[in-house]
Amino acid sequence: MRWTRLYVDKADGTFADALVTFGLAEVARHVFEHLGFSPDGIRIRDEGVCYTLALSPALDESDLGRCPFFMPVSFLRTAKNVEQLPSGLSGKVVIDYEKERDRRTGYLQLRERYSQEAKKAQQRLEEHPLFAALQAQTPHRDWDTLRAINPEALAGYNNLLLKWWQAGQSGSFPQLLSLLLQTFATTPNDVEHAQELWRALAKNAGLDESGDATSLQLYNPSKGKGQNRPKSDALKMDNLKDFWLAEFLKAVGFYQGALTKVLSGRGQPARSNDRKTYVVSPNDMRYSDLGRVISSFKDKMVRSETARRLDVLAALRFTVALLERATEPDGADVLQTLLGNTPRRAVSGFQSASYKDLGQGKATINISFINLPGWARLTGRESARDYLAALSEHEGIIRQFQEDRGEDVELLGLYRDFMSGNDLWPFLAFTAGYSGWLISQREQRNRGRQFTTDNLGRLFMNVEPALKDIIESEGFRNVAYAIRQATVIAQYRKKQGDRRYDVFYGLGQRLVRQTYKREAFVAELMDFVRAYNTENAQVMENRQGPYRRSVRTTDLDEIVELIDRFGCQLVGNMLVAYGYAREPFEQEPQADQEAEENTDDTSEQN
Repeated sequence: MRWTRLYVDKADGTFADALVTFGLAEVARHVFEHLGFSPDGIRIRDEGVCYTLALSPALDESDLGRCPFFMPVSFLRTAKNVEQLPSGLSGKVVIDYEKERDRRTGYLQLRERYSQEAKKAQQRLEEHPLFAALQAQTPHRDWDTLRAINPEALAGYNNLLLKWWQAGQSGSFPQLLSLLLQTFATTPNDVEHAQELWRALAKNAGLDESGDATSLQLYNPSKGKGQNRPKSDALKMDNLKDFWLAEFLKAVGFYQGALTKVLSGRGQPARSNDRKTYVVSPNDMRYSDLGRVISSFKDKMVRSETARRLDVLAALRFTVALLERATEPDGADVLQTLLGNTPRRAVSGFQSASYKDLGQGKATINISFINLPGWARLTGRESARDYLAALSEHEGIIRQFQEDRGEDVELLGLYRDFMSGNDLWPFLAFTAGYSGWLISQREQRNRGRQFTTDNLGRLFMNVEPALKDIIESEGFRNVAYAIRQATVIAQYRKKQGDRRYDVFYGLGQRLVRQTYKREAFVAELMDFVRAYNTENAQVMENRQGPYRRSVRTTDLDEIVELIDRFGCQLVGNMLVAYGYAREPFEQEPQADQEAEENTDDTSEQN
């Protein structure tokens, strides 16, 4: 037999299907590696009803006989299950859970003693003894995954690995690989035939012929233990079953394509044992590139976060990792995939599941999909760098919000809705609410970050190209300038002791409230312009410059024309968004807000 393409049906409708795909790709990568093939020859595509793995070169039945046995993931050993594992396990095929837990605890304790001298040395890129000590105690890169497996999924996880191990030790490994490839050689996947092949293989090798395995909720968020059955012929509390090779691939894929985090509580120091899992949903990408992007992404996600912030930061940071890969010298394939497209061309986003801690276990409470930002459309490496700066700006704004404050929760929800739906209206609602939040924070001597007008322009025009006419209108820019001067800049000058100009508190909210009726909005805008121009004239008569530009009647005429073309709500909300943003050459006012502390989750599961 010869395999050039493999298929993974989207049979479950959750991230379980993507986990099978990642697991299958990882097994194929190991086979390629042992046969001397380049891992770049494995490509994952989303074909709608299924995922496909394109293999180049193709795998022949004869190739499998030359492939030595391998374990794509490791057994997890604890003090309680040592006797249940095969004897003589060592090296990369087994992980000592208690050892890794103690190592991480030591790392956290050492970091808590991080001295001011070490922090200053780090800022100056100098050496310090604490750096080497921290490096030696660095937690296992898959610690979050290990902690998710133990204790709830530990027995089932090790049992899956044990079946794979026993098949390899029996000398039937080439036949097992052939069976695996045959299972996914066609779509729909012929699982029933695969189970028959497994029973024959197991009987000849003297192995357990049972082909079923428990569908662990960690990998199957829709298949928790309870009163449910695929066929309504009975009602009892038990676990659902699936073909063990499919479940094995999910366990392998969980390491490769999933991020799972214990959530922090609503207030940042508070903790919870609730969990959220994200699984990458690939669209069209080489598996080798995807692995590098996911590894970089996980390195950026070391902190515990609250639920909404975690959703947003996961999408932003994965996009950053993807664009960073596109800008690397050997990232040409990723760049080529993205040219003329958004990051969703390579990776659609995340399939996610939220789990509520019930004391003795966790229950799935929500299954959702989180898109990557759809407003970053690449035209080349330089545009990728511009978007990296824009994404950093967005993250800086999102990181200000805490989910123990009602207004922050609402803003996070609006931004998440915009990001997932690529719909401008939630973003405009976000910027409208953020205008008041920004002024309020700066009044309390907090920093309160601003968007830049250039990055807002890229966002608006990529979501809706026709908005270019609004953004490039001189009248629109002049009125937005006046709003900016009367609000954020006037507030900054006031704090610097310059009280020539009053701060127009609540201007953004007043303007947005009137956008539902054209006449009311125009009247509100005219009232502001009248007061603004009057104040400018008074300052020019009584005080020295520099002076602000006044709004001209032609500027207002252009705004009215734009309202007639695009609607009052759109133009009014965009005016507020631009008015509370800053020009790229303007520096953000510095403030007294302390830097955020690193809040890694330190809670442990026994």
